[in-house]
Amino acid sequence: MREVRLVASVLVVALCCTAALASPTGLNNIPTADVAPLNVLVLQTWTSFDGDASWVAGLKYGPAENWEIGLDDTFSGAGSASEPALQAKYRIPLRNGVRAALGLANISSDRDRNGEFFPYAVVSAPLGEKATGHLGYSLQQDNHALFLGADAAVSAGLTLRADWIQANDGGESVSSLGFIAPIGERWLVESWASFPTAESADSFYTIKVDYVIRIE
Repeated sequence: MREVRLVASVLVVALCCTAALASPTGLNNIPTADVAPLNVLVLQTWTSFDGDASWVAGLKYGPAENWEIGLDDTFSGAGSASEPALQAKYRIPLRNGVRAALGLANISSDRDRNGEFFPYAVVSAPLGEKATGHLGYSLQQDNHALFLGADAAVSAGLTLRADWIQANDGGESVSSLGFIAPIGERWLVESWASFPTAESADSFYTIKVDYVIRIE
């Protein structure tokens, strides 16, 4: 039980849902240089409320040290007719807690519904004892995007997160504020509000639940 609790506490500052499907570990709408721990499977489901709600189910797994793979699928609402999307990420540990990562999200042949591949590089670094900063860049086709964010543990049971990412090839952006918190030994809940700058886009709100399984 103690091992499961430790794994859940590590994931509190690692999990995310990015704008691209097959969400890699990260903050609210951006990936970070963190990955799922070795031999840990995370089952996830989430919904966003923006006038056209949909439910997404997915998983991510640490198959080897510093590696992460994942799969997402929309099973109701907008995009439910699309095929699943995959993601993979490799973390590169550096010095003094700094780490970098190279990843590819949104891997799918259904470009019309799932959009283009989302290749990215990101660096994460400690900001004091309880906070971490993240800075990265995506080379997604027709949508090159700078992104940044930070997370801070305000208590053992609550981590606050904020991020910002460019959209529409740098012409617009999306910022967000949210939190992640453990519920018991295996469950975590995440929620955040996102604020697009595009004139026709409304703010939207996301609720996500994670279930952590340690595979021996």
